[in-house]
Amino acid sequence: MYDLIVVGAGPGGYTAAIRAAELGLKVGVVSDDIGGTCINNGCIPTTAYLEASRLASKIGQASELGITTRVEKFDLQVLKERKDQISMQLQMGVRSLFKSHHIDFIEGHGIIKDSQTVLAGEKKLKGKKMLLATGSRPKVVPFKGLDQVDYLTTEDVFSLTELPDKLTIIGGDIFAVDMAFVFAPLGVKVTMVDGAPDILGTEDPDAREVVKNELQNMGVEIHSGVKISEIKTDRVLSDQGESFEFDKLLVVTGRQVDLTVAEPLDLKLDEKKRHIKVDRHYQTSLENVYAVGDLIGGYMLAGEAMAEGMKAAAAIADHPEPPVDRNLLPLFLHTEPEVAHFGYSEKKAAEEGYDVQTSLSSLAANGRNLTSGGQGFVKIISEKKYHQILGAVVVGPDAIETLHTIIAVVQCEGTVDELSDTLFAHPTYSEAINDAARVFLGKSTNK
Repeated sequence: MYDLIVVGAGPGGYTAAIRAAELGLKVGVVSDDIGGTCINNGCIPTTAYLEASRLASKIGQASELGITTRVEKFDLQVLKERKDQISMQLQMGVRSLFKSHHIDFIEGHGIIKDSQTVLAGEKKLKGKKMLLATGSRPKVVPFKGLDQVDYLTTEDVFSLTELPDKLTIIGGDIFAVDMAFVFAPLGVKVTMVDGAPDILGTEDPDAREVVKNELQNMGVEIHSGVKISEIKTDRVLSDQGESFEFDKLLVVTGRQVDLTVAEPLDLKLDEKKRHIKVDRHYQTSLENVYAVGDLIGGYMLAGEAMAEGMKAAAAIADHPEPPVDRNLLPLFLHTEPEVAHFGYSEKKAAEEGYDVQTSLSSLAANGRNLTSGGQGFVKIISEKKYHQILGAVVVGPDAIETLHTIIAVVQCEGTVDELSDTLFAHPTYSEAINDAARVFLGKSTNK
């Protein structure tokens, strides 16, 4: 009898299992694989491929630094093998952690019989408590003719061994844009076709314009507001008579939660019936069953699932902690330049009744940025009376890393004043944080 059975070994599942074992519980994990979407066909493969794309772009810009060189050949098979090796290394790392924490890993498809029983092949596991972390899968809109096309999704795009000449991407969300930044610098003609009025509809408008400008500089065609009428073997057709040709078609139309594994438990769902409903300790409608990650909604990010997994494990071990604060969750695009943000947007903050003041520092005046030839800005969204930081947007090189400085200050209940008083090394990208804070207080030396 286990103290805890974890179903799923993605970021939420394996993190919860390890934390629960650290807290003294006997833990068993059942999953088809280790690493989930993040390690196998999400965050890790994306960043591995983007390293190659960024290097190709840098080589193309080398003449600006007095270096004469060029990319003579690109071998996608080599990049795929490198990605596979990195994913395997991370999987082995999780296996090693399971072993060192005396966690039993049962590889196979878990079938839940009841709230204390999981079947995995011929094995029957019994546990006092259960945590569900089975993630999500690509949601594919059934366009007319799509079933006759050998299309790609986020699950298999990284299995390509040769670059296509023409890649058409249906979708305009974060992953779709990331894939445009992967393939366009490698010489692929990329076309984005999206039904929404604009790509990246959830992102800051200023950040969106920077990203769109860079996509267009790379030769990526962006077609928004397109109503797809039919998909042929080599082209996407629209109601407006447009035709978008492709050698390969990538469909990125969202993700959906797989609730089938939990059906025998008859758990309560949220109002939209899309996710499992949980309380602040990630407990479901059954007292001994918990759920984290994509199953319970949110942003469907690995970091979010990992944080939830640790919180759920603490609750299961009778050491309850406050839930994950999604307002402090860093959200990002692996574009060039990078985009990262957290908390309220200007519009959302105003809707919540805050007296909003926004301050912005452009990287055009940043010495470190000028040496690299990038573009971007730091935007801080605050309220006027107490200078409370409500959110921030960072666009530029290493934006994801830079954003964490602001989040850390907010986590410690700091305000814009603390950011203004913090000493930053010069020249650095993160100096723009200090300048944006000083703009808020009317102290900027760059204006």
